[in-house]
This record gives sequence, structure tokens and C-alpha cells, in this order.
Amino acid sequence: MYRWLLRQGKQFSDPVERQYLWSWVRERFHHNKRQTSPTQVDIQLSDAHWALLVMESALGGNREQAKYIGDLAYGRIGWLKQIAQYVNEFHHPAKSCELLRDVRPRSSRIHQPHPAYCIPFDLRAFQVPVYLVERLKDEDERKRRRREELDRRKLILLRREIDAMAEAAKGGNRYLEDAGLLRGAFSSNIAVRNIHYIPGMSGNPAWIPPKIKARVDPPFVQHMQASSGFEFYKVNGRKPPHWLGNRIKASYEVAARNVIKHEFFYYFVDDLKLEEEFEERLGIEDRGYWIYAANYRDYLRSRIKNGAAPSDLPDSEQEPSLAQLVDGEEDCRHLADFVAEQLSAEADADS
Repeated sequence: MYRWLLRQGKQFSDPVERQYLWSWVRERFHHNKRQTSPTQVDIQLSDAHWALLVMESALGGNREQAKYIGDLAYGRIGWLKQIAQYVNEFHHPAKSCELLRDVRPRSSRIHQPHPAYCIPFDLRAFQVPVYLVERLKDEDERKRRRREELDRRKLILLRREIDAMAEAAKGGNRYLEDAGLLRGAFSSNIAVRNIHYIPGMSGNPAWIPPKIKARVDPPFVQHMQASSGFEFYKVNGRKPPHWLGNRIKASYEVAARNVIKHEFFYYFVDDLKLEEEFEERLGIEDRGYWIYAANYRDYLRSRIKNGAAPSDLPDSEQEPSLAQLVDGEEDCRHLADFVAEQLSAEADADS
């Protein structure tokens, strides 16, 4: 939407209107492309659609919309009319009018103070007093001269420092050697000067970075261990790579799943025990169900005690499967026979 608005604004033939639309579309919509509030997004999109409809209507030949855009660009209505009125009423014996440099509202100037985002007062569309324009030109010239003077002074100080260091290096100053200045850095003799280690043009000093002092800091590489037992190496002060972050995350997810599973096992064992006690209190003689409940309870208790899947244990410690605990017992076979007899008895009674 933002780029389409800019393209539509470039199609106007009047350069003043074209510059006005480009500047204010950029000001209004460029810095608001990313919004987190649904209300603000709705407002921005509705304003953008309205601006697009107005520009398309003006380009399509609607005189009313074309006149509206022209009045805005030439300051006959809107914000620029207030700015033009303020500039015409501005009077000061020495100061210049800053609105000639940037006509944006104060909030925009605070939000984006860089000169690249400024919208200058278009002198093609407005009559501005000549002395205000001359003051701006004089200020720009003074700033340019001040920058040139500061750069010249910095260059002079740098040359003086280089000359002093060159004299000290030629005299064999051991402090400069300790600081890292190479011998022959300022020599005009190619045989003496080390061209492989001296950067830049001949005559510039070559500095070796000073050795970093030992500080009481943790080591560069640390051996870490997560609460889930996952071990890894961490580089100090750096974000871990993607694969390492995924492995740490997976280890925590496995630990969380094990905790949930063991919690379920624990409460399920309690439920089986309560059921067994309740049936015993009622006097129900169902030994087969008790055997099944006891075997399954032992199986779950072993899982909680070991804390690992059966495949993770050694062969000597492999626990039997649930089918072996339930279906492989002789009492369970009796239970199956008992159930078959009950079903056949019910079928005979129905017949």
C-alpha cells in the first residue's frame, strides 16, 4: 500500500504537487508500517485507502479532487497554510526561521530528528522574505566552514603526533617498543621498512594491538548442564547456535513429558488401589481383577522407579512388558476361562 501510494504520487505532472505527495505520504505512512495495535492498523489502512482513492480520482480527471490536492500543495488550505502564515509573520533581527528547513509537526521532528527525514519549505510555491533565505544560506556556509576548520585541526594534531612518535622511534625509545610500535615504521628506506606489517602508505606508524589484561571473568568456553541432564558447551557472551538451542529445548520437553507421564502413573496406581479396597469392602470375589490390578500396579511402580523407557535399560535389567505381566500369568488364563463361562451361561439363560 505504501509503495503504491508513492507510485500514484509520482504520476502528477505538477512538480510542486508531486513533491508534496511524495514527502507527506512518506511522513504519514513510512514510519507506521509496523503496528501492534489492531485499532491503529485499522486507522492507518483506512487513511491509506482514502488517500489512494483521492489520488486515483484526481488522476482520472476529477476536477474537485485535483483542486483539493493543488490547494494542499500550494498552501491554500491545510497545514502548509498555517506554516506559510507563520513564516510571513516571523520577525527577528538575527535568528532564522527553522520552519524553512523542516515543516513537519513537532512530534515528527522529535521522532525522526535526522536531516534526511526533513520536509523543507517549498520556495517554488510560496513567497518568502529574502532576508530569511539569506540567513539560512549564511548559517549553512558558517556550518560548512566550521566543519572544515575542525577537520583541519584534527589533521594537524594527528600529524604532530605522528612526527613526535617518528622522532622517538628513530631514537630507539623503548617505551614505544613496549607499546607495540615496530622498528623501522617511519624509515624511508625500503630495505628497513617492513612492508608486510605496516598498513597504509609509507611513513605511517604500525601498531600492534596491546595484549588484553587478565580479568576475573568466566572462561571463554564453559561446560554446562541443564536441569534435564543434557550437557553442552556454552561460548561466553554469545547466543547459542540454532541446533544447540533446539537440543536444549528438546531435552526440556522430554523431561516435562516424563514428569506428566509419571504423575499419571502415580495417580493411576492410587486409583487401582482404591478400587481394590472398595471391592473388597463390598465383598466382591473377583480375584482375576485383583491380579490384573496388582500386576499393572507393579508395572507402573517399576516404571516410576526406573524413570526410563525399557529400551534404555540394559538387557539384564529389562523389565517385562505389560502383556507378559497380565496375559502370561496362570491366574489370568483362569480369569479368561471364567469370563467365557459367564458369557456362555448368560447366552443359555437368554435362549
